[in-house]
Amino acid sequence: MKRKDFLRLVGAGLPLSLAGMPAWAAVSAHPEQEKERFTFAFFTDVHLQMGNGKGSEEALLQALEDARRRKVDFVLFGGDNIDTDRLGKEDEQEANTRHAHFRKLTNDSGLTCHFTIGNHDRYYYCNGGNDPTGYKLFEKHMGPSRRSFTHKGVHFILLNSLNPDKEGNYSVGTEQMAWLKEDLEAVGKEMPIVVAMHVPMLSLYYPVVEGNFKGLDMVSDTKALFELLKEYNLQLVLQGHQHIHEELRERNHWFVTGGAICASWWNGPLVDTQEGYLLVHVSANNRLSWEYIDYQWEPKA
Repeated sequence: MKRKDFLRLVGAGLPLSLAGMPAWAAVSAHPEQEKERFTFAFFTDVHLQMGNGKGSEEALLQALEDARRRKVDFVLFGGDNIDTDRLGKEDEQEANTRHAHFRKLTNDSGLTCHFTIGNHDRYYYCNGGNDPTGYKLFEKHMGPSRRSFTHKGVHFILLNSLNPDKEGNYSVGTEQMAWLKEDLEAVGKEMPIVVAMHVPMLSLYYPVVEGNFKGLDMVSDTKALFELLKEYNLQLVLQGHQHIHEELRERNHWFVTGGAICASWWNGPLVDTQEGYLLVHVSANNRLSWEYIDYQWEPKA
């Protein structure tokens, strides 16, 4: 069976354990006994190019339509929606246009969308002046770079993983950690929690794929962040940045890197990860399962 056909079967609802997926992915040994409360999609690393470059706009619309057909309650974007971080001060209008166009495409899809900031979403100027963090333009179009919301009994936390530490590495940072602590205390220890962040909290991409470790591709304060979150009902950490589908379990905590809508920057699969997204299922008993969906886009010549 061809890979595309296999993934299509998985996406069509073939039981995950029967599709060759690991047994933990099933919500229970008898999934038909657990009603599904809702589903949501995790789209990360779109890297939309203006003017439908490389067919990227067409592909994003195709992915959104795929998610809409699956009746997701919402789409959670994991960052790197577009590329504005390398634009200069003279390009402020262009940077605004890119963010606004991306937001229009998602609005026009008819789907509820939530946005996590990625490193390429930053832009370091605002109203003709400097913006040292690079967050203001993203927040103008997509909302706060850190926020939380509760949906049907599950609490979602969207973290800004780009705050530089003393060495200039990515981190959550002490200020945001204090905000997170207050948010968690308000939610309590019973409600299921899903965290989304662009730069991973935990990843083995570089050690496995390239045989080295790059600090810039994980947040530097993983330990402090984990120590805080593990005291609560943390179900899943959704991550982006790496463009591969990666699943790590640390004791009873799952860290899932959601591939990329653009795969290898619209040039085809990256390390065997097709263009795709995570479809996450939440059962009536608040058990989570997920599958990687190849939305059937092919690179354009």
